Amino acid sequence: MENKNIFWGVLLVSIGALVLLDNADMIDFSFSALMSLWPLLLVYWGVTMLPIKGLFKTLIGLAIIVFALVYSSISDDKFWWEDKINTKFIHQFDNDDFDDSDTTSASENYYTFKFTKEADKTIDEATLQMDVAAGKFRIEEVTTEEIMFFEAYSNIGPYTSNMVTNANKADIHIEKGDAMMKNGTNKNRATVKLNPDVTWDLNFDVGAADFRGDFTPFKIRNIDIDGGASAIKVKLGSLLNETHIKLDAGAASIKFEIPQNAGCKIQSESFLVEMDFEGFTKKDNGEYVSDNFEQSQQKIYLEIDAAISQLSIQRY
Repeated sequence: MENKNIFWGVLLVSIGALVLLDNADMIDFSFSALMSLWPLLLVYWGVTMLPIKGLFKTLIGLAIIVFALVYSSISDDKFWWEDKINTKFIHQFDNDDFDDSDTTSASENYYTFKFTKEADKTIDEATLQMDVAAGKFRIEEVTTEEIMFFEAYSNIGPYTSNMVTNANKADIHIEKGDAMMKNGTNKNRATVKLNPDVTWDLNFDVGAADFRGDFTPFKIRNIDIDGGASAIKVKLGSLLNETHIKLDAGAASIKFEIPQNAGCKIQSESFLVEMDFEGFTKKDNGEYVSDNFEQSQQKIYLEIDAAISQLSIQRY
């Protein structure tokens, strides 16, 4: 069977199934986002012209389909008329009425959750473990009044939290309960603020997610992300001389931004991954090392295990 027949067959079957599920209100699928990815068709057209084995053409075509469908499932893109249709829904749920504990909306079964702990000057190290399933997560703001601030709303189940302190260290665990997927729109959104005076070890189990973290104001020692099929964007700062990052993802769009003066070493076990490493040299052991690694005072170590993904490392 020709590769193009496999590609178009899988694409049409997938879109048809998603149309049925969306019409039945069983999923929230952005057709506007899917249409915005039309340049991927040019990419696939170009791949079919390359002198490579048919198996690789098929796998690349399937990877394009998976990426497009995952992106369209987590995107907020809308057609211009959808805002008018959804106005009542948005006004009903897009508010700041968060309680200090889980509460349930009787009419729509929504859960709202907030975790805050007052800042303690004796705490200068903290570990944050977030097991939060699929959804959209943002870490982009600073808090000086709390050790950490976490605020979320969801209609697929409540959150639980726990914090244990030992001398100058705090261990914080925030977990999503068993997801109660329902017919209709499933939403899970969270905003996180960190204290810039604390040295952080971060562990995120985010499943299929849209995850964005601007860590430039924070002292980040370790980041471990288990992302599944995700869109991940991480920007690192220069407040510590050494940062270790471990990433495990599949069918993902991954982008890291690192300081211009930081040295970086990448160890990657990846399959069918498009890599864009600006200013890196590949060594005999398979590592990618930035040209300024040896002389840089700040060093960033990346360990990446990804498949069927797009991975970009950029300087700023």
